[in-house]
Amino acid sequence: MKKIILIISAIAISLTSCKKDYLNVNDVKAYITPDQLYANYNYAQQAVWNIYSYLPDGFANLDYEAITDNAEATNVSDISQTFNTGIWNQYNNPDASWRRDFNGIRQANLYLANKDKVDITYIRDQIITADSTAWFNAENNVKFMQGEVLFLKAFFYFDLVKRYGGVPIMNKPLDYDNQSTWKNIPRNSVDECMKYIAALCDTAATIIPANLASYSWYDLGRVTQGAIRALKARALLYAASPLFKAAGATTTWADAANAAHAVIAMNAYSLDPSYKNLFGANNATSKEAIFYRRYGNTNSVEYNNFPIVFQNANGNSITPTQNFVDQFEVLEKDGNGNIIGSRPFDWSNPIDAANPYADRDPRLAATVVYNNSVFSSTTIETFTGGNSGLPKLNATKTGYYLSKWVNQSVDLVANTSTVHTWIYFRYADILLDYAEAMYNAYGAISDPEAYGMTALMAINMVRARVNMPPLTAAQLNQQSIEHERAVEFGFENQRLWDVRRWNEGVDIFNKPVTRIEITKSGTNYSYAVKPLENRSFEQKMNFYPIPQSEISKTDWTQNPGW
Repeated sequence: MKKIILIISAIAISLTSCKKDYLNVNDVKAYITPDQLYANYNYAQQAVWNIYSYLPDGFANLDYEAITDNAEATNVSDISQTFNTGIWNQYNNPDASWRRDFNGIRQANLYLANKDKVDITYIRDQIITADSTAWFNAENNVKFMQGEVLFLKAFFYFDLVKRYGGVPIMNKPLDYDNQSTWKNIPRNSVDECMKYIAALCDTAATIIPANLASYSWYDLGRVTQGAIRALKARALLYAASPLFKAAGATTTWADAANAAHAVIAMNAYSLDPSYKNLFGANNATSKEAIFYRRYGNTNSVEYNNFPIVFQNANGNSITPTQNFVDQFEVLEKDGNGNIIGSRPFDWSNPIDAANPYADRDPRLAATVVYNNSVFSSTTIETFTGGNSGLPKLNATKTGYYLSKWVNQSVDLVANTSTVHTWIYFRYADILLDYAEAMYNAYGAISDPEAYGMTALMAINMVRARVNMPPLTAAQLNQQSIEHERAVEFGFENQRLWDVRRWNEGVDIFNKPVTRIEITKSGTNYSYAVKPLENRSFEQKMNFYPIPQSEISKTDWTQNPGW
């Protein structure tokens, strides 16, 4: 693994290499002119790699889960505490996405404005045999780079719109750090932004072919047509959701269903047989992964999130709450142990209360480390006085640790590491996006567009992967769809935005989160759900406030309530 610096337009971005030369960026001198930069084929390629570097850092943002009812940050100085106490505003927002995304958009616009300057004639001129493969590869690569950049620009815009609502649409490379370039730029509406994102995706999808098998030089992890279609499907799902509809979006649930179906119809992706495999070292090879970011060998996730019994675990863990754990269903079995159904977990049920982790949805064990779990060959004790429980310094406050994304093979003492890959889009996303859009457009079992899959079929495909009993048509509603997303996508940076787009932030986030207190007596355990932390969330927080620095220089109208 190499870490190298790319310098373009006086912006230095540190990148980590991927398979082959993907994101393996060489040093480009800052003193060369834009014409020289973009005319040079190798430099132009590196400019595209630079744009990838503005994608959100999923692992660095794991603490976004602690801004939801899913988790609590053990570190009292974590940024999540600012959000949870409700003291963030237009002057103080720890989320740095505004600057990152607009700088990414600027870099994308710089490339798009200069893409026709890329010169590959030297490759043609060097051909001395009948083999022109190098020329055709370069020609295709230049074309594909435009599609990649259009997708990345759409990604950055969606990242902004889901936070701020309408933002300015820019097709020129305005300099974020030069106030004069922003002074009179208008802020576009939510509807205009969502349509713009969809249009960028549509154009990108005409450039990058659906089947890249014949382009063996096109590195894994680069933008594919599946990724482009997945982004459009996600954007239209949001646009059709209550929060964005109230803000003026005109996208319908039928539009969102059609966009998700376009990914399904590619027949390029399938659910991984192993849910747990999606979050391990080999997840980039899964047929479920659509678009992802590879990090190479690292171990920071493990240092932060290993249970405190392990030497060198640093106690910066993001730990699941009891609220999250309670969402996983209980499997009902017959006398022979066969699964015959499932039901919600219920603390008032004596059987559940006596053995709360027995016969639960398998996704619980794949996501959460609970008392008496075996983790890296060690039995984890989260009961009071246990090897990883309170009152030990930096022990979990919730009674749980995180399993998802955390590789148990890492040795913190020997400082070993392993490959990590953050998945932005996977096939289960598409199926549940489709299920929600289809249900709201047509109901549980109707398929008037002859897509070949109903809302009920889609959600049950996701449940079947982990051997959860299928839902019936009568059981499928918006609540069951929201439940399925909660347990399937926990700690994948979706909960924070799902609850907002449903316009349910006040109902869900403005409540205390809870923990489990476990007392051991001999070989027996008793369990008590206790309040952990009060949380503050107001209606205005469904959209972030526009940074006051931007309001001051543009005279935009601030988002309502701020």
